[in-house]
Amino acid sequence: MVSNHRKLIFFFSILIIIIITISFSRYYLKHDKLPEISDLNTIEFYSIDGKKYFELNNKTSTYVKLEEVSDYLKKAILAVEDQHFYEHNGFDYLRIGKAILDNLKSLSRRYGASTITQQYARNLYLTHEKSWERKLKEAYYTILLEMNYSKDDIFEGYLNTIYFGHGVYGIHDASIFYFNKKPIDLSLSESAVLASIPKGPTYYSPLKDYERNKDRKELILKLMLEQGKITEEEYNEAIKDEIKVIGKHPKSVDNIAPYFIDIVIKELETYNLINNPLINGLKVYTTLDLNLNEISLAAIKSIYPSTSLIETAVFAIDPQTGYVKTVIGGRDYHSSQFNRATSGFRHPGSAIKPLLYYAALEYGFTPTTTFKSEPTTFYINKGTEKYEPTNFQNTYAYRDVTMAYALAVSDNIYAIKTHLFLGESTLIKMAKRMGITANMKAVPSLALGATEIKLSELTTAYAYFASLGKKITPVYITKITDLNDEVLYEHKKTPKQVLNKDLCFIMNELLRGMFDPYMSYNQSVTGLSIIPQLSHIYAGKSGTTDYDTTMIGYNPELVVGVWTGYDELIPLTTSHEKNYAKRVWARLMENYFSLNEATWYKPTKNVSPVLVNPITGEIDDQKGYKKALYFLKGTEPYYYY
Repeated sequence: MVSNHRKLIFFFSILIIIIITISFSRYYLKHDKLPEISDLNTIEFYSIDGKKYFELNNKTSTYVKLEEVSDYLKKAILAVEDQHFYEHNGFDYLRIGKAILDNLKSLSRRYGASTITQQYARNLYLTHEKSWERKLKEAYYTILLEMNYSKDDIFEGYLNTIYFGHGVYGIHDASIFYFNKKPIDLSLSESAVLASIPKGPTYYSPLKDYERNKDRKELILKLMLEQGKITEEEYNEAIKDEIKVIGKHPKSVDNIAPYFIDIVIKELETYNLINNPLINGLKVYTTLDLNLNEISLAAIKSIYPSTSLIETAVFAIDPQTGYVKTVIGGRDYHSSQFNRATSGFRHPGSAIKPLLYYAALEYGFTPTTTFKSEPTTFYINKGTEKYEPTNFQNTYAYRDVTMAYALAVSDNIYAIKTHLFLGESTLIKMAKRMGITANMKAVPSLALGATEIKLSELTTAYAYFASLGKKITPVYITKITDLNDEVLYEHKKTPKQVLNKDLCFIMNELLRGMFDPYMSYNQSVTGLSIIPQLSHIYAGKSGTTDYDTTMIGYNPELVVGVWTGYDELIPLTTSHEKNYAKRVWARLMENYFSLNEATWYKPTKNVSPVLVNPITGEIDDQKGYKKALYFLKGTEPYYYY
């Protein structure tokens, strides 16, 4: 009882202080000057070479008058955001009191009581950080707004500055983006959908999570009914109405790199200096390579049939810095805003094998360590179950083959034998060391890609090899300044060495094998179909499952991952479908490096080359194919006498 009594005393004390402070402020601020609303600043996005490619501000959104907005939408916004807006003077003391009580009960600051005027003041002049200084400024500007503008003016301005996600500001552009309608033409159901979004533009976007938005839409409709803003008949009709979301941007700028822009905006929302990118006037310097982005889009457009529903994703990263050069999350952003590159979990197939083989190199394997390639039955779970993996088209060497050969032709038997030899948890640990967050199970088939992984994470894992062992974390923003170029944030992290540089060099050399036609023996190297298109040195690995194809390849300057598949999990049945990812990757890399210098790695200090038969590992083979494979010094193969 004593504790509750103290809480009530504290609650009423805080409430009285707030009321006195606001009343006192009103008296002294009657003649204070309000900052001009027309002077709102912008947020500008710049590419890696300093070119502005996107802009968000109050000037790029289309301003609409209050009478040009559907009554349903106005009622929906008022119902959920501030039902007493036309009755209070900028502050809802009952809501403030309730929020204080709720926060005392929960021992947190989860509950808020911001009115529309307070939110508008925040949208115009402040950041969304949670601090007492910001709260005081917000109260100051709220009072000035209420003293200088009518309620309709404030409500109109508020509707034109709300952030609706996907880089869309204001009710006009949101109406066009989500429904391709003017605000005056919105139905009750559509109005409730839009009113659902501002509380969490990323979280409640119907394009991100339709069901989550639907739940909030129904909550808003219920509030409107309870507040007498709609009839029960209107409520029932709106609940049944299954709305169709368009997701088409009212401006053409989103055609440049919409998936990349979504990621940057989402990242901006996590910074303390801003929550809503409209605020404060910012220049955001990003890692986007406009040239590579254009080349990637052109490759996709030229290779995938326009009539096919097959999807794709591209993720490109600089392995020396972690700068993400481009992200393409699908073939048509307007049709689907789901980012298949950074959010999609798909099976990588054999593209996971380099992680396994690097772990094997750490364990003591060399490029010429051999296992026999033949049909094999593995007895697992203490011998109680049979596991019988196969090679592509049931083709085997029927002899001992090297790791170099197994990588080049993607021999599954070699991979399973390595996986079981090392222990099924070894690959999981290796993947986690290289930044993969997927939930993996310690099963034999994991070595063949029997787990779902994000393309962005697997591509970034390859960047560990490409950087000769540095921990690479994707970077999208290099610097943020205000409009006067004062630096507010700057990325300065230097990648740390986490893998063995010599072993990474050996892995890079091994991964060239898929492009070496002379490595074909019984099975073709997996890059055979695109070798004629390549004029530079690359490392790479492909992966194919019934529903997915993945191609990841690189050199010291660039790592690119490409995925192909159907959203509906339709099997890939034709050779064309199975080769799209490789073809896009090859065209992208070649077109990019026709304009940019491509290099290759110099041998590290602790490796030495040995001329061997890369298929068998023999060094005294007088007739077979020979090439230089690299070994840690002291592990080189030698002649047997």
